[in-house]
Amino acid sequence: MGRRMAFATVAAVLPLLLLLTVDVGVAQAIPVFPGTVTCNASGGVWSGMVKFSPPLRAGGVATHETVSVSAHLGNTTLPCGTSATPPAGSKVLGVIKGVAKISMASANDCATIFSGSAVVPLPAKFAITWHSPAGAPTKWTQPPLFSFVGATNFSSLTITGGTVAGSFSPYLTPIATLSDANWPNSTGAVATGCNSTGGLHHLTLSTSSGTW
Repeated sequence: MGRRMAFATVAAVLPLLLLLTVDVGVAQAIPVFPGTVTCNASGGVWSGMVKFSPPLRAGGVATHETVSVSAHLGNTTLPCGTSATPPAGSKVLGVIKGVAKISMASANDCATIFSGSAVVPLPAKFAITWHSPAGAPTKWTQPPLFSFVGATNFSSLTITGGTVAGSFSPYLTPIATLSDANWPNSTGAVATGCNSTGGLHHLTLSTSSGTW
């Protein structure tokens, strides 16, 4: 009787073990994409925002500033482009998210962020999750230190530095240029927000670009 029960237990457990083995195998099968990837307005358009906390202001005096980026990369009509052919029939779409923290005098002053000179955030890290086709994420992290350069005409905020790991790595010069058509000049979104009572909380990213 005891032997029959033992055989019955083994018979019940074996399918479960096989299922778990298959599940683990599937989890490990996520591909690491080769080459490099570029997402920009002509292929891999950005849809999202860069946020500033506390808000950027003309003459801001805060000593700490957090810059957060969150955007979808590409759509079915204009997917991101790659230097290597992705799986047949696939379109490269993803989401980038990241945070950079700046500590310095007048960190939330618009003249500090958009000075044309390098601002070094510490710490900072970004990650790109690839949804189509599903692949290993691209992690963009320190070291080396990141560098933010805001154009003096308020047209862009360029991020360089860091190291890329995961999909589309190694790539020695990762870069993202945050921008939108309504940012530049004295009547644009940046200047208007900086000079407003509440300050500049966020900006859209439709003309942004990035290569990793």
